[in-house]
Amino acid sequence: MTNDTLQRPSVSQQISQRLRDEIFAQYQPGQQLPSIAAIAKRFGVSSPSVRESLSVLEAEGLIERRTGSGTYVRDLTKVQHVGVLVEEDISDPQTSYFYRRAPQQVVRFLRENQTAARLYAGHLRPRDAVRRRLTCTEFLEAIESRRLSGVVAFAPDQTFPQWYGALEKQRVPVVGPSEKCTRRVIWDSTALVRTGVDYLLGHGRRRIALMEYRWPADRQAGFVENFRATLGAAGVAVNERWIRRSRIPCAPEAGWEEFRAIWAEGREKPDALLICNDNLFPGATMAILQLGIRVPEDLLVVTHFNHGSGMVCPFPVVKLEFDPDGYARTAGAALLKLMRHEPVPEAPVLLPHELVEPEDSSRSPRRLNRAAESAKETRMADREMVEV
Repeated sequence: MTNDTLQRPSVSQQISQRLRDEIFAQYQPGQQLPSIAAIAKRFGVSSPSVRESLSVLEAEGLIERRTGSGTYVRDLTKVQHVGVLVEEDISDPQTSYFYRRAPQQVVRFLRENQTAARLYAGHLRPRDAVRRRLTCTEFLEAIESRRLSGVVAFAPDQTFPQWYGALEKQRVPVVGPSEKCTRRVIWDSTALVRTGVDYLLGHGRRRIALMEYRWPADRQAGFVENFRATLGAAGVAVNERWIRRSRIPCAPEAGWEEFRAIWAEGREKPDALLICNDNLFPGATMAILQLGIRVPEDLLVVTHFNHGSGMVCPFPVVKLEFDPDGYARTAGAALLKLMRHEPVPEAPVLLPHELVEPEDSSRSPRRLNRAAESAKETRMADREMVEV
């Protein structure tokens, strides 16, 4: 049984919060606070309790205590910084490469542009259910102490009610992929689907399967809706049984189960596969190798990809490649504009992708099969097989 007993704030914590609110609402940098004796008399508490409260505010960088002179409010612009929040556990190798790369590159970009920035990392694992409360408590403490001048947030939409309102009251701009942000920066998923489908159709494929990650909330028109619309406009039938979604794309079995299910649907097999989340690609690759499918002869594969991820492709794959570093630069630049109070459009920033074909598309089917068998043997040794 968990202990859900709520703890009342101590006297010193209550005084700290009252003084903190008053500093931001009533005081200017360099202005002196009342003496410890005056504060103690005002709140009806002891002097040690006031000293403890002031120590907290001093540690937060809000005040400066000068021996023999008194306590003064500091210039907050000198202690504030941009918070870059990522809820995913970036130490977990199964966490998406995008979340391991982009937040740290945002911090780097801001520092290169003479803006103080700090990374706030949670510990939400790929298999964990999406939570409504942040795991990164340090970020919440930074909001409470008003140390944030701006935020780039890589956090689930479900957590926004917990913290976004406080930043709005403080007029702190927030940039990120969520539709709840002040300025939204996202990949153009609509263009990704259309480019992928057009490529497959252009190479004579008509039996196209789709794999995607089922987002907990709609961010753009869904992958499936765009897939159906693009095929419909080309006069190509959609086989609904070849559309599969994964709820946890970073899990080891993600992509493996979905592709096995697609291939088991009836005697007719797809001749093309569009993967809309690169985290599904390793599992799909394992399934393709296990089933002995020839790529690209029997199945032409087009997949979303993050540039620089180092993901291994044991057979020729067409990549719809996004650049996490480019995302970081765009998000960081958008935040700097907001912090300078420059006008920005309300529409989200849609980032493009690049279609990258295999470098050596001339390899013979025989050589492709040898490469596939070698990759299959390596993966078999590294991972316990899962029974169908």
